[in-house]
Amino acid sequence: MSKKVLYKGQIYTILFRYETGYCEIRDLTNSCKVKLVHCSELTSAHTGKVCNNLI
Repeated sequence: MSKKVLYKGQIYTILFRYETGYCEIRDLTNSCKVKLVHCSELTSAHTGKVCNNLI
């Protein structure tokens, strides 16, 4: 998966989405930086809308 999303003003790539609604996201500028965040905190990098259905 390589969906691009915004999280706190930075662009990330989604690595994995859990059934609980959380996603692992990777920073595009630092591939070692991975975060676990709730999907409701992410917006689409293309449309700017909240990502309700990421996968």
